Amino acid sequence: MKRREFLVGLACSAVALALATTTACTKKEARCKHCGMRIDPTSAWRTDLVADDGTVTAFDTPRCALTSWRSGKTAARAIRVQEYYDRETRDGNDVRFVLGGDVVGPMGPDLVPVDPPRSSKFIQDHAADRALRLDEVTAQVLSAIGAK
Repeated sequence: MKRREFLVGLACSAVALALATTTACTKKEARCKHCGMRIDPTSAWRTDLVADDGTVTAFDTPRCALTSWRSGKTAARAIRVQEYYDRETRDGNDVRFVLGGDVVGPMGPDLVPVDPPRSSKFIQDHAADRALRLDEVTAQVLSAIGAK
């Protein structure tokens, strides 16, 4: 009888292990649509592009999202970013994108979304270069970020 209980217990353990392994292997993580990096849903750098139909495409950083958008790889009507100081999600038109300085994203140099009234202070505190409106962030600006 003990042998039967042992075998049943062993079989149940094997099934549980197989199910756990299968679940872990099939779990899909969100990936940046530009560079493929895993997107941490709690990251302050996470950025979304919103298409005309409301579809949201996630990116790991503002630079990746804007590069994909400006190059025409991802169609969008809006960009949503987290403002640097208060971490509130905002429309890209409501922030300034600060270039340079000592604040870097998970992929290196990036555009830091900052509330317009705070952008001068951010530039001063972090030795940044300048702050741009969304319409000033062009493909040329984005390619220069990666070249530095």
